[in-house]
Amino acid sequence: MSIFKIEQTNDEKKWDKFLLLSLNKNIYTSSLFIKNLKNKYIKFFLMKEKEIFASFFLNVDDKSLVLTNEIIYTPLIFKDYQNKPYASRVSEKFEIISSFKNFLVDNYSKINFISDYFLDDLRPFYWHNFEKKKTIFSIKDTKFTNIINLQKFNNKSNFKNSEFYKDLSVRIRQQYNYAHTRNKYELIKDFNKKIFKNIVLKTFERQGVIAGYDVDLQISILEQLYKTGSVNMYYTVENKKILSFSIFGCVKNNAIYLHGGRLTDSANDYSQTFTLIESFIDLKKQGIDTVDLEGINSPKRGFNKIGYGGQIKPYYHISNH
Repeated sequence: MSIFKIEQTNDEKKWDKFLLLSLNKNIYTSSLFIKNLKNKYIKFFLMKEKEIFASFFLNVDDKSLVLTNEIIYTPLIFKDYQNKPYASRVSEKFEIISSFKNFLVDNYSKINFISDYFLDDLRPFYWHNFEKKKTIFSIKDTKFTNIINLQKFNNKSNFKNSEFYKDLSVRIRQQYNYAHTRNKYELIKDFNKKIFKNIVLKTFERQGVIAGYDVDLQISILEQLYKTGSVNMYYTVENKKILSFSIFGCVKNNAIYLHGGRLTDSANDYSQTFTLIESFIDLKKQGIDTVDLEGINSPKRGFNKIGYGGQIKPYYHISNH
């Protein structure tokens, strides 16, 4: 019998307070982001007595859990239990995931959810298959992201002597150095929805694809989050021409790359590399320790993003059908 109970919640203050204290805090899980999405998500706390140990939110259609393009994942958010012995943390995390799995099995006939990279113990799902003597849960898809450690900015007087700079690929280092010696780039920190929409739509047009999300809805949500101090937008200008931008969602000491792009694919345009590295420098000054570059799942984007160093982490689409 589980030591945990799961309760639905509509308490946004309590939800966001737990998020700030959690292990895997990210902006997609903030109440403001969730409540502004088109689909209506149900929020839950996983509790022991009155203490919250985890939270999660689900997009429910009758007895089915549904995935949408609105949001990258619906993660299980864990309490930050770093003061416990490592063995105790592993055991407790297993129990939390098991309780989460049991809740899904007991309440929904069709299960689909996408974890973040913190759900790294899949034994409760595999052991469920073992107990039932058939494959019920399976990994329908595995995706990857790159986690940048900004604590490697460990040489304040000389950026090029920092561990961060030394971990960059030769190509990214060259682009960043070219940006300083050959171009007159200027980084601006400000939320500008016109720049966002213009570059995003031109990027999709250049790639010959249709946006997989509602661009105007994303802008509306990000603008609201920017007003709360949870979103940082940076863009690079040269000779008054806006070349590229990056947007990050920040929760306490963690940030996630939300959107970005550049106006052209010119081989001599180093603005996006400049934007990202200068953004990292500013985020570090704000107390951000880690940045999730979110998504290295296409050959072009993946090749570029791993050039910034960091650790590659998997995350999973788990399904029972």
